[in-house]
Amino acid sequence: MANTYSCVRLEPSCDCSDDTTVCKVVIGLTAVDETGTHSAYVDGVYQYPSDSKPTIEAFKSGASALVSQFAADQGFITQLDSQIEASKLRDVPVADFEAPEITIDTTVQPAEGSPANPATEEETPAEESSEEEAEESSEEESGGE
Repeated sequence: MANTYSCVRLEPSCDCSDDTTVCKVVIGLTAVDETGTHSAYVDGVYQYPSDSKPTIEAFKSGASALVSQFAADQGFITQLDSQIEASKLRDVPVADFEAPEITIDTTVQPAEGSPANPATEEETPAEESSEEEAEESSEEESGGE
């Protein structure tokens, strides 16, 4: 069984001088997998061309066609499917886990290499010799000055 898709956000706005027409609309879709366990959301804004803004009634009657075309044009179905597949790979919380009472021992010292006690880098003999060779080479190129 495939994912189920729904339009959960349809917000037309009239940001123009004529408030009887729709200038743009926010369209949001969700998808739920066949088990009902995983879901995803995506949205975008469709802007009507300035010379073809529909009336509010025309917008309502053509909303399904607009949403379907916008979702296809934006690749929303593929995006939603990808989000659901990715969510199936995420770790999930342990069921019915109740954390035990924790006592923090403030006398514990930070481990070497931890953020509170970074390891110090010591030069190895190989690094020292390569630096000396580079200095000698540089002196030879400059005439030993």
